[in-house]
Amino acid sequence: MALSDRLAEKTAKSRAHIEVDSTGADVTDVPVEGALDGDWGALIRHFGLDPDAFEVVDDTVRMSMREHPTGDKGWLSSYSARFRKIRHEMIRPEVLQRWRDDLTDWEPDPVSHVEQDHTYLVLVADPQLGKKGTQEAVENWRRGISSHVRQIRALKPARVHVAFMGDETEGACNNYTNQPHTIELNQSQQLELDFDMRVWTIKQLLATGLPVSASSVISNHGEWTRNGSKDPVTSSNDNASTHIARMTQRLFHELGHEIEWTIGETHPGITLTLGGVECYFSHGYKEKGRGATVEARMRAAIERQILGRTEELGTTKLWFMAHYHHFYTQEFEGRTLFGCPALEAERSSEYMLDQYGVWSPPGMLGMLVGGSGRGWQNANVF
Repeated sequence: MALSDRLAEKTAKSRAHIEVDSTGADVTDVPVEGALDGDWGALIRHFGLDPDAFEVVDDTVRMSMREHPTGDKGWLSSYSARFRKIRHEMIRPEVLQRWRDDLTDWEPDPVSHVEQDHTYLVLVADPQLGKKGTQEAVENWRRGISSHVRQIRALKPARVHVAFMGDETEGACNNYTNQPHTIELNQSQQLELDFDMRVWTIKQLLATGLPVSASSVISNHGEWTRNGSKDPVTSSNDNASTHIARMTQRLFHELGHEIEWTIGETHPGITLTLGGVECYFSHGYKEKGRGATVEARMRAAIERQILGRTEELGTTKLWFMAHYHHFYTQEFEGRTLFGCPALEAERSSEYMLDQYGVWSPPGMLGMLVGGSGRGWQNANVF
């Protein structure tokens, strides 16, 4: 009799149970005759879960002994353990290997001349891969990067920074009611396409020969543990946007392409100094303010953030937000706020279009950051 069959027979009248959440599973009090001998997957398999998707947390394994219920078959072992999900398998090994092969021994061309000590900033926002019009969103993303690369070569800055501003994927459920019936790609396909596009993006920027840095923030569509509500089951920081950033970071690091990453972990926004200018990056779905327009509300939200975190944000000069799917900018008290346009397919946000007739052309914002005065110049949307 197979081990899983023996488990089923022995646990029929036992207290064995499992609790599963987004990070793993807790298996408790599963009786076994003899020893498991390291076959921890049998504990997960018994409850109908894929043992290849989980790994045991070694120091959580517990074994106890009790007399067999029949009284004449010796002792029964009972096991409890904590299993964690193997997140990296969300990107198939063949996809990772394809990029490893592509990037192995690849080197960008050296830069011959740098004109100015500025950073060229590229902002990738709201492609929402997987929703209606995914192919158009991919084309928008590729066009944006290719156009900004041409700007980089013409302007010759000292370095390049790419900011992944969130909602790179659409998600599969719980952002809105009919989401599972409208998406073009499932969750795994969305994550793989996001990974492909981020790796491709960084390769294009590295090809300029300039030092490249990158950042990534959490987003609302990245909250992959939502369960029929506005709040995730785990936390906002358990997020697809930053998870794929970490996988992209790991790939380039393993292949020797050193890129400085700043990945949001504990707060919706991150702060960076680019070209000597302090900058704030956030998807913009957490920061709240009051006002009659998006622009007014975001300005009020920024002012409240500065008031509550003056030491950290009081001298921040440039503020970059996404989420609202259109380009805007405004200045106040020596600061500049930029709202990023979305890369999603044009008019694909049907709710806003049907309710209010609102839509904006897709695009990707980029600019030079550095120097005195406003701290930015040569802003373009491609």
